[in-house]
Amino acid sequence: MNWDLFSLTGYASIALWLCMPLFWLLHFLSGRRGWLVHLALLLGVAAFVLAKVNSHAYISRIQVDRSEQIKQQRERQQLAQQAATEAREDEVAQIRFAEDNADDFLDAAGMDQSDLEYLQSFGGDSEPEWKQEKQQRSYKTVDDSLESQIGATETAEGIDSGAGIESDPPEPILMSGRDKLAANRFDAANLMVIRVMLCLAVVLVVVDYLGRANCYELAYFPLPLPSSWVDAMTPRDAVAFRSCSPRRSLLEELDIFTRRGESFVYVTEDAVSAAEAARTHARLPLGGWPVEVLNVANFDSKVNDEFVFETLWFGRNSFVVNSSERAEQLLAKFIDLMADRRTTRARAKQAVHVVWDVDAPVPEAVRQRFANLGQATGYTLLLCREEA
Repeated sequence: MNWDLFSLTGYASIALWLCMPLFWLLHFLSGRRGWLVHLALLLGVAAFVLAKVNSHAYISRIQVDRSEQIKQQRERQQLAQQAATEAREDEVAQIRFAEDNADDFLDAAGMDQSDLEYLQSFGGDSEPEWKQEKQQRSYKTVDDSLESQIGATETAEGIDSGAGIESDPPEPILMSGRDKLAANRFDAANLMVIRVMLCLAVVLVVVDYLGRANCYELAYFPLPLPSSWVDAMTPRDAVAFRSCSPRRSLLEELDIFTRRGESFVYVTEDAVSAAEAARTHARLPLGGWPVEVLNVANFDSKVNDEFVFETLWFGRNSFVVNSSERAEQLLAKFIDLMADRRTTRARAKQAVHVVWDVDAPVPEAVRQRFANLGQATGYTLLLCREEA
Protein backbone atom coordinates (compact mmCIF):
# COMPACT_ATOMS: atom_id res chain seq x y z
CA MET A 1 0.00 0.00 0.00
CA ASN A 2 1.21 3.48 -0.85
CA TRP A 3 1.12 5.50 2.38
CA ASP A 4 1.52 8.73 0.41
CA LEU A 5 -2.12 8.58 -0.69
CA PHE A 6 -3.06 10.78 2.31
CA SER A 7 -1.27 13.54 4.15
CA LEU A 8 -0.84 13.61 7.93
CA THR A 9 -4.07 15.63 8.29
CA GLY A 10 -5.93 12.96 6.35
CA TYR A 11 -4.68 10.17 8.57
CA ALA A 12 -5.45 12.32 11.64
CA SER A 13 -9.06 12.69 10.47
CA ILE A 14 -9.36 8.90 10.21
CA ALA A 15 -7.95 8.46 13.71
CA LEU A 16 -10.43 10.99 15.14
CA TRP A 17 -13.58 9.45 13.70
CA LEU A 18 -12.38 5.99 14.70
CA CYS A 19 -12.35 7.23 18.32
CA MET A 20 -16.01 8.29 18.17
CA PRO A 21 -17.53 4.79 18.67
CA LEU A 22 -15.17 4.27 21.59
CA PHE A 23 -16.47 7.43 23.28
CA TRP A 24 -20.07 6.33 22.68
CA LEU A 25 -19.39 2.94 24.27
CA LEU A 26 -17.72 4.51 27.30
CA HIS A 27 -20.63 6.94 27.63
CA PHE A 28 -23.25 4.22 27.94
CA LEU A 29 -21.03 2.00 30.10
CA SER A 30 -20.62 4.89 32.56
CA GLY A 31 -24.39 5.23 33.02
CA ARG A 32 -24.68 8.25 30.71
CA ARG A 33 -22.67 10.41 33.06
CA GLY A 34 -20.16 12.97 31.91
CA TRP A 35 -19.72 14.58 28.52
CA LEU A 36 -18.31 11.73 26.45
CA VAL A 37 -21.12 11.85 23.88
CA HIS A 38 -20.48 15.56 23.38
CA LEU A 39 -16.74 15.00 23.05
CA ALA A 40 -17.48 12.43 20.35
CA LEU A 41 -19.42 15.08 18.43
CA LEU A 42 -16.49 17.50 18.73
CA LEU A 43 -14.15 14.79 17.44
CA GLY A 44 -16.42 14.33 14.44
CA VAL A 45 -16.36 18.05 13.65
CA ALA A 46 -12.56 18.12 13.96
CA ALA A 47 -12.27 15.04 11.73
CA PHE A 48 -14.43 16.67 9.07
CA VAL A 49 -12.31 19.84 9.10
CA LEU A 50 -9.07 17.84 8.78
CA ALA A 51 -10.54 15.72 6.00
CA LYS A 52 -11.53 18.85 4.07
CA VAL A 53 -8.01 20.26 4.49
CA ASN A 54 -6.53 17.00 3.26
CA SER A 55 -8.88 16.96 0.27
CA HIS A 56 -8.21 20.53 -0.86
CA ALA A 57 -4.55 20.92 0.09
CA TYR A 58 -3.24 17.44 -0.75
CA ILE A 59 -5.55 15.26 -2.84
CA SER A 60 -6.29 18.06 -5.33
CA ARG A 61 -2.53 18.44 -6.00
CA ILE A 62 -2.02 14.82 -7.05
CA GLN A 63 -1.27 14.43 -10.76
CA VAL A 64 -0.40 11.42 -12.88
CA ASP A 65 3.35 11.04 -13.36
CA ARG A 66 3.87 10.74 -17.15
CA SER A 67 7.64 11.27 -17.20
CA GLU A 68 8.31 7.63 -18.08
CA GLN A 69 5.78 7.71 -20.92
CA ILE A 70 7.24 10.96 -22.27
CA LYS A 71 10.75 9.50 -22.13
CA GLN A 72 9.67 6.40 -24.03
CA GLN A 73 7.87 8.52 -26.63
CA ARG A 74 10.97 10.65 -27.21
CA GLU A 75 13.11 7.55 -27.58
CA ARG A 76 10.72 6.17 -30.18
CA GLN A 77 10.79 9.49 -32.07
CA GLN A 78 14.58 9.57 -32.05
CA LEU A 79 14.78 6.02 -33.32
CA ALA A 80 12.27 6.78 -36.08
CA GLN A 81 14.12 9.95 -37.08
CA GLN A 82 17.42 8.10 -37.13
CA ALA A 83 15.94 5.38 -39.29
CA ALA A 84 14.52 7.95 -41.75
CA THR A 85 17.88 9.72 -41.93
CA GLU A 86 19.78 6.54 -42.60
CA ALA A 87 17.32 5.59 -45.33
CA ARG A 88 18.06 8.85 -47.25
CA GLU A 89 21.76 8.99 -46.44
CA ASP A 90 22.92 7.21 -49.61
CA GLU A 91 20.81 9.31 -51.99
CA VAL A 92 22.26 12.77 -51.25
CA ALA A 93 25.60 14.43 -51.84
CA GLN A 94 28.09 13.99 -49.04
CA ILE A 95 28.88 17.69 -48.81
CA ARG A 96 28.94 19.29 -45.35
CA PHE A 97 29.48 22.91 -44.37
CA ALA A 98 30.67 24.26 -41.08
CA GLU A 99 27.38 25.98 -40.34
CA ASP A 100 25.23 22.92 -41.11
CA ASN A 101 23.42 20.94 -38.50
CA ALA A 102 23.57 17.20 -38.20
CA ASP A 103 20.74 16.78 -40.70
CA ASP A 104 21.61 19.59 -43.13
CA PHE A 105 23.32 17.23 -45.55
CA LEU A 106 19.85 16.08 -46.59
CA ASP A 107 18.79 17.98 -49.68
CA ALA A 108 15.38 19.20 -48.58
CA ALA A 109 14.98 21.11 -51.82
CA GLY A 110 15.15 17.93 -53.82
CA MET A 111 12.57 16.07 -51.73
CA ASP A 112 8.99 15.65 -52.83
CA GLN A 113 6.03 16.74 -50.69
CA SER A 114 5.51 13.40 -48.96
CA ASP A 115 9.18 13.18 -47.92
CA LEU A 116 9.10 16.73 -46.60
CA GLU A 117 6.00 16.07 -44.50
CA TYR A 118 7.52 12.86 -43.18
CA LEU A 119 10.77 14.62 -42.26
CA GLN A 120 8.92 17.58 -40.73
CA SER A 121 7.10 15.26 -38.34
CA PHE A 122 10.48 14.71 -36.63
CA GLY A 123 11.53 18.33 -36.88
CA GLY A 124 14.02 17.52 -39.64
CA ASP A 125 13.54 20.73 -41.59
CA SER A 126 14.18 23.02 -38.65
CA GLU A 127 16.56 25.79 -39.54
CA PRO A 128 19.55 26.80 -37.41
CA GLU A 129 19.10 29.53 -34.88
CA TRP A 130 21.39 31.92 -36.77
CA LYS A 131 19.17 31.64 -39.84
CA GLN A 132 16.00 32.27 -37.83
CA GLU A 133 17.53 35.31 -36.16
CA LYS A 134 18.62 36.64 -39.54
CA GLN A 135 15.10 36.30 -40.91
CA GLN A 136 13.59 37.99 -37.84
CA ARG A 137 15.96 40.94 -38.23
CA SER A 138 15.08 41.26 -41.90
CA TYR A 139 11.38 41.40 -41.10
CA LYS A 140 11.72 44.21 -38.59
CA THR A 141 10.34 47.55 -39.76
CA VAL A 142 11.35 51.00 -38.68
CA ASP A 143 8.67 52.93 -36.82
CA ASP A 144 8.97 56.60 -37.86
CA SER A 145 5.83 57.76 -36.07
CA LEU A 146 5.74 60.74 -33.74
CA GLU A 147 5.13 58.50 -30.72
CA SER A 148 8.29 56.52 -31.37
CA GLN A 149 10.37 59.67 -31.89
CA ILE A 150 9.38 61.14 -28.55
CA GLY A 151 9.61 57.75 -26.79
CA ALA A 152 5.90 57.37 -26.01
CA THR A 153 5.81 53.76 -27.13
CA GLU A 154 8.51 52.69 -24.70
CA THR A 155 7.26 51.08 -21.53
CA ALA A 156 8.64 52.23 -18.23
CA GLU A 157 10.84 49.71 -16.57
CA GLY A 158 10.05 48.96 -12.99
CA ILE A 159 8.55 46.46 -10.63
CA ASP A 160 5.52 44.63 -11.96
CA SER A 161 2.61 45.39 -9.64
CA GLY A 162 1.06 41.99 -10.22
CA ALA A 163 4.25 40.12 -9.43
CA GLY A 164 3.79 40.51 -5.70
CA ILE A 165 0.08 39.64 -5.74
CA GLU A 166 0.00 36.43 -7.74
CA SER A 167 1.74 33.52 -6.05
CA ASP A 168 3.11 30.48 -7.75
CA PRO A 169 0.75 27.50 -7.78
CA PRO A 170 1.64 24.73 -5.33
CA GLU A 171 3.95 22.07 -6.63
CA PRO A 172 2.01 19.03 -7.85
CA ILE A 173 2.34 15.64 -6.23
CA LEU A 174 3.22 13.06 -8.89
CA MET A 175 1.87 9.54 -8.62
CA SER A 176 0.91 6.73 -10.91
CA GLY A 177 -2.57 6.71 -12.39
CA ARG A 178 -3.53 3.78 -10.19
CA ASP A 179 -2.43 5.55 -7.01
CA LYS A 180 -4.21 8.76 -8.03
CA LEU A 181 -7.46 6.86 -8.54
CA ALA A 182 -7.03 5.11 -5.18
CA ALA A 183 -6.36 8.45 -3.42
CA ASN A 184 -9.52 10.00 -4.87
CA ARG A 185 -11.61 7.00 -3.85
CA PHE A 186 -10.21 6.91 -0.31
CA ASP A 187 -10.77 10.66 0.05
CA ALA A 188 -14.41 10.41 -1.05
CA ALA A 189 -14.98 7.41 1.25
CA ASN A 190 -13.37 9.21 4.19
CA LEU A 191 -15.60 12.28 3.78
CA MET A 192 -18.72 10.13 3.40
CA VAL A 193 -17.95 8.10 6.54
CA ILE A 194 -17.32 11.27 8.56
CA ARG A 195 -20.65 12.75 7.43
CA VAL A 196 -22.45 9.58 8.53
CA MET A 197 -20.64 9.59 11.87
CA LEU A 198 -21.54 13.25 12.40
CA CYS A 199 -25.22 12.53 11.77
CA LEU A 200 -25.11 9.65 14.24
CA ALA A 201 -23.34 11.85 16.79
CA VAL A 202 -26.00 14.57 16.52
CA VAL A 203 -28.80 12.01 16.88
CA LEU A 204 -27.15 10.47 19.94
CA VAL A 205 -26.67 13.87 21.57
CA VAL A 206 -30.35 14.76 21.02
CA VAL A 207 -31.59 11.39 22.27
CA ASP A 208 -29.28 11.53 25.27
CA TYR A 209 -30.42 15.08 26.10
CA LEU A 210 -34.11 14.18 25.96
CA GLY A 211 -33.50 11.03 27.98
CA ARG A 212 -31.77 13.02 30.72
CA ALA A 213 -34.26 15.92 30.88
CA ASN A 214 -36.63 14.24 33.38
CA CYS A 215 -33.82 12.66 35.39
CA TYR A 216 -32.97 15.00 38.25
CA GLU A 217 -29.40 13.76 38.69
CA LEU A 218 -28.45 13.82 34.99
CA ALA A 219 -30.40 16.72 33.46
CA TYR A 220 -28.42 19.69 32.14
CA PHE A 221 -28.86 22.94 30.21
CA PRO A 222 -32.67 23.28 30.25
CA LEU A 223 -34.36 24.39 27.03
CA PRO A 224 -38.02 25.36 26.37
CA LEU A 225 -38.88 22.19 24.46
CA PRO A 226 -42.40 20.70 24.31
CA SER A 227 -42.98 18.54 27.36
CA SER A 228 -44.43 15.79 25.16
CA TRP A 229 -40.99 15.27 23.57
CA VAL A 230 -39.29 14.90 26.93
CA ASP A 231 -42.03 12.77 28.47
CA ALA A 232 -41.97 10.43 25.47
CA MET A 233 -38.33 9.56 26.22
CA THR A 234 -38.57 9.42 30.04
CA PRO A 235 -42.05 9.72 31.61
CA ARG A 236 -42.06 11.84 34.74
CA ASP A 237 -43.83 11.08 38.03
CA ALA A 238 -46.93 13.20 38.67
CA VAL A 239 -46.08 13.30 42.41
CA ALA A 240 -42.43 13.59 43.37
CA PHE A 241 -40.40 14.34 46.49
CA ARG A 242 -37.50 16.73 46.48
CA SER A 243 -34.13 15.06 46.87
CA CYS A 244 -32.54 15.00 50.31
CA SER A 245 -29.27 16.14 48.71
CA PRO A 246 -30.48 18.58 46.06
CA ARG A 247 -28.21 19.83 43.29
CA ARG A 248 -29.43 23.42 43.71
CA SER A 249 -31.60 25.59 45.93
CA LEU A 250 -35.38 25.61 45.63
CA LEU A 251 -35.44 29.07 44.05
CA GLU A 252 -32.94 27.86 41.46
CA GLU A 253 -35.25 24.93 40.77
CA LEU A 254 -37.98 27.43 39.93
CA ASP A 255 -35.61 29.07 37.45
CA ILE A 256 -35.01 25.66 35.87
CA PHE A 257 -38.76 25.12 35.47
CA THR A 258 -39.05 28.47 33.71
CA ARG A 259 -36.09 27.83 31.42
CA ARG A 260 -37.72 24.55 30.39
CA GLY A 261 -40.75 26.52 29.26
CA GLU A 262 -42.86 25.20 32.14
CA SER A 263 -44.95 27.15 34.64
CA PHE A 264 -45.32 26.68 38.39
CA VAL A 265 -47.23 27.78 41.47
CA TYR A 266 -44.93 28.04 44.48
CA VAL A 267 -46.69 27.43 47.82
CA THR A 268 -44.74 28.65 50.85
CA GLU A 269 -45.24 30.20 54.29
CA ASP A 270 -41.93 32.07 54.22
CA ALA A 271 -42.48 35.71 53.27
CA VAL A 272 -38.83 36.15 52.26
CA SER A 273 -38.89 33.15 49.92
CA ALA A 274 -42.20 34.33 48.47
CA ALA A 275 -40.74 37.78 47.77
CA GLU A 276 -37.63 36.30 46.15
CA ALA A 277 -39.68 33.98 43.96
CA ALA A 278 -42.14 36.68 42.85
CA ARG A 279 -39.91 38.24 40.25
CA THR A 280 -39.36 38.05 36.53
CA HIS A 281 -37.77 34.81 35.32
CA ALA A 282 -36.36 34.17 31.85
CA ARG A 283 -36.87 31.15 29.63
CA LEU A 284 -33.78 31.87 27.54
CA PRO A 285 -30.24 32.81 28.59
CA LEU A 286 -29.31 36.48 28.98
CA GLY A 287 -32.86 37.38 30.04
CA GLY A 288 -34.57 36.35 26.83
CA TRP A 289 -38.31 35.52 26.79
CA PRO A 290 -39.16 36.89 30.28
CA VAL A 291 -42.00 35.42 32.34
CA GLU A 292 -43.45 37.33 35.27
CA VAL A 293 -44.17 35.50 38.53
CA LEU A 294 -47.20 36.96 40.38
CA ASN A 295 -47.91 36.80 44.10
CA VAL A 296 -51.58 35.90 44.59
CA ALA A 297 -51.71 37.84 47.87
CA ASN A 298 -51.05 41.11 46.03
CA PHE A 299 -54.30 40.83 44.06
CA ASP A 300 -56.74 39.80 46.82
CA SER A 301 -60.00 38.60 45.30
CA LYS A 302 -59.19 39.69 41.74
CA VAL A 303 -57.24 36.49 41.13
CA ASN A 304 -59.29 33.39 41.90
CA ASP A 305 -58.16 29.77 41.76
CA GLU A 306 -59.72 29.13 38.35
CA PHE A 307 -57.83 32.10 36.87
CA VAL A 308 -54.58 30.75 38.31
CA PHE A 309 -55.29 27.31 36.83
CA GLU A 310 -56.05 28.67 33.35
CA THR A 311 -53.02 30.96 33.35
CA LEU A 312 -50.76 28.08 34.30
CA TRP A 313 -52.43 25.84 31.73
CA PHE A 314 -51.46 28.17 28.89
CA GLY A 315 -48.08 29.06 30.42
CA ARG A 316 -48.65 32.83 30.52
CA ASN A 317 -47.40 33.39 34.10
CA SER A 318 -46.31 31.58 37.23
CA PHE A 319 -47.62 32.28 40.75
CA VAL A 320 -46.62 32.39 44.39
CA VAL A 321 -49.03 31.53 47.23
CA ASN A 322 -47.77 32.47 50.72
CA SER A 323 -50.72 31.18 52.75
CA SER A 324 -51.27 27.55 53.77
CA GLU A 325 -55.06 28.03 53.96
CA ARG A 326 -55.20 29.43 50.44
CA ALA A 327 -52.86 26.67 49.31
CA GLU A 328 -55.19 23.88 50.46
CA GLN A 329 -58.12 25.60 48.80
CA LEU A 330 -56.08 26.06 45.62
CA LEU A 331 -55.03 22.40 45.53
CA ALA A 332 -58.62 21.18 45.92
CA LYS A 333 -59.79 23.47 43.09
CA PHE A 334 -56.96 22.27 40.85
CA ILE A 335 -58.02 18.65 41.36
CA ASP A 336 -61.60 19.44 40.33
CA LEU A 337 -60.48 21.33 37.20
CA MET A 338 -58.00 18.59 36.28
CA ALA A 339 -60.80 16.03 36.46
CA ASP A 340 -62.84 18.12 34.00
CA ARG A 341 -59.88 18.34 31.59
CA ARG A 342 -59.29 14.61 31.76
CA THR A 343 -62.84 13.90 30.60
CA THR A 344 -62.08 15.82 27.40
CA ARG A 345 -58.59 14.25 27.12
CA ALA A 346 -57.05 17.70 27.24
CA ARG A 347 -53.41 18.05 28.26
CA ALA A 348 -51.24 21.10 28.93
CA LYS A 349 -48.65 21.74 26.23
CA GLN A 350 -45.98 22.45 28.85
CA ALA A 351 -45.85 20.80 32.26
CA VAL A 352 -47.28 22.69 35.25
CA HIS A 353 -45.66 22.23 38.67
CA VAL A 354 -47.27 22.70 42.06
CA VAL A 355 -44.31 23.20 44.42
CA TRP A 356 -45.53 22.43 47.97
CA ASP A 357 -43.15 24.01 50.47
CA VAL A 358 -45.28 24.26 53.64
CA ASP A 359 -45.37 22.32 56.87
CA ALA A 360 -48.93 21.07 56.34
CA PRO A 361 -48.62 17.66 54.66
CA VAL A 362 -50.71 16.62 51.70
CA PRO A 363 -52.97 13.68 52.64
CA GLU A 364 -52.24 10.37 50.97
CA ALA A 365 -55.67 10.25 49.32
CA VAL A 366 -55.12 13.70 47.83
CA ARG A 367 -51.71 12.65 46.56
CA GLN A 368 -53.11 9.58 44.84
CA ARG A 369 -55.94 11.59 43.32
CA PHE A 370 -53.52 14.24 42.06
CA ALA A 371 -51.16 11.59 40.66
CA ASN A 372 -53.91 9.98 38.56
CA LEU A 373 -55.19 13.29 37.22
CA GLY A 374 -51.76 14.89 36.78
CA GLN A 375 -50.48 12.00 34.69
CA ALA A 376 -53.29 12.61 32.20
CA THR A 377 -53.29 16.42 32.18
CA GLY A 378 -49.57 17.30 32.54
CA TYR A 379 -49.62 18.60 36.14
CA THR A 380 -47.05 17.56 38.76
CA LEU A 381 -46.86 17.95 42.54
CA LEU A 382 -43.40 18.50 44.04
CA LEU A 383 -43.35 17.92 47.83
CA CYS A 384 -40.40 19.70 49.46
CA ARG A 385 -40.83 18.80 53.13
CA GLU A 386 -41.73 15.14 53.06
CA GLU A 387 -39.64 12.11 52.34
CA ALA A 388 -40.61 9.25 50.10
